[in-house]
Amino acid sequence: MITKNTLKTILMLTFGLSVFTSYGFNSAEDFDLSTIEFIEEEQEWGLGFDTAQYLPENFDPYSGIISVKTINFIEVCDEVELGFETGGYLPLGFDPYIQ
Repeated sequence: MITKNTLKTILMLTFGLSVFTSYGFNSAEDFDLSTIEFIEEEQEWGLGFDTAQYLPENFDPYSGIISVKTINFIEVCDEVELGFETGGYLPLGFDPYIQ
């Protein structure tokens, strides 16, 4: 016997899945950095002293050129030697780099 709560849960899940599948999720190749909207909230920081006297004249923290390619998201690790052959413990045709 299906109770009202069970029926409500099933309907909510069905509706939720239909909403999420209606949006077209783009693959990583279609990702464009210029489409990201960054909303910055203005905040006044009270440090209790004047910071201008500690900075050089005409200091602008945003004047530098920033490239996304300069950010290292994944660090390359050194080769790890386990001391035994791992191939015997993996399925045939195993490739960890296939998504």
